[in-house]
Amino acid sequence: MNQGTSFFGRWVSDPRYASAWVLALLVLALVFIYRGAPDTVTHTPRLESPEFRIHSVELEPVTLKLHSQGTARAQDRLALTFRAGGEVIEVADSMASGGWVEKGEVLVRLDPEPFELDVAQRRHDVESAKLHLEQAQAKATIARRSPSRNATDFALNVPQLREARARVQMARAALNQAVSDLERATMKAPFSGRLEQVRVSVGQTVGGGESLGELFSSQRMEVRLPVRNEWLDLMAVFPDEPDKALEIPVRLSGSFGGRERHWDAVITRRESGVSSNQMSWLIAEVDPESGSVPLEPRVYVDAQIQGRRLSEVATIPRSAMITNNEIWVVDEANRLRRQQVEWAYRDDESVYVTEGLEAGQRILEKGSDHLLEGSEIRVLGDPQPAQSDEPTSGRIVRDV
Repeated sequence: MNQGTSFFGRWVSDPRYASAWVLALLVLALVFIYRGAPDTVTHTPRLESPEFRIHSVELEPVTLKLHSQGTARAQDRLALTFRAGGEVIEVADSMASGGWVEKGEVLVRLDPEPFELDVAQRRHDVESAKLHLEQAQAKATIARRSPSRNATDFALNVPQLREARARVQMARAALNQAVSDLERATMKAPFSGRLEQVRVSVGQTVGGGESLGELFSSQRMEVRLPVRNEWLDLMAVFPDEPDKALEIPVRLSGSFGGRERHWDAVITRRESGVSSNQMSWLIAEVDPESGSVPLEPRVYVDAQIQGRRLSEVATIPRSAMITNNEIWVVDEANRLRRQQVEWAYRDDESVYVTEGLEAGQRILEKGSDHLLEGSEIRVLGDPQPAQSDEPTSGRIVRDV
């Protein structure tokens, strides 16, 4: 017993055996750690398909509403001018920018004295021409009493008589113009309307043709509407029928007087030709009785034009379009498939599809070109489908 104890003590204290017992201690420690470690459980991640909102296709007749915009302008607008100039002696109180005048109302008067003098002069010219004519007729009568065999027309006073008659006609025409200028020295409103850009005052000398202001009628307003060239067929406007009368209803809306207002109009004609950016121009005449207040020039309006009625049209969200003519269709297995379509018109919210879709088909409300053909999706609002048990990664989760 003493001999064994002595041997063990020498083995421990002997430096040659130090590495052996250190190794033994490490082995015992590793065994202890391994046996005390918890069991590992591998969890397979669940495969979740992306979720989308879908739109169910319905085919039904649709009356298209085409959108445009323009600025109102007056059909009847003219510059107020005198044919002959003169000094202004009277200006009506209503002759001011923004003033309203009635048809036949006196606006401006010029000094009539120069015009009266001109009328008197022209009457004198008429009487002088008549006297000259009578003299020519008397000479012609004498020349014809005993004409020579070789007498010419000049000898018979034939051209002198024609000249005298023409002088009378010229004198009478000049008199008529002078009388007309006298009458026009008083400016009257040719139609009821509103004035703008008025620039005239008493004592001012104005020249013939000088604009004193502008008058427009708010009873005859129109709007020039630009539309894409291909829209003409949607409105039954055919360029090969230029004489066809147009009666296309239009609803106008715009901000005027601090409020949103509406007016009814009718497209009655189309300007010929197409602009450089492939736009055509339609003219809509405004119904003056349709709005709470009359439409006035330079008011900007939005126009909703009534197009022709189409049958079997699918109205889908504009966000569903992937490209100009492709959408994502969802099949019965909830897998994606690209579908080409043909559409007649699209606005800010919807696309009106005429070919490529059937009633009951499901499409993505918001398409994306980053999705893959054949990808499986989940439909928003449908019950959650069974999840796939196939692992997609080797992720290990430890339950301690």
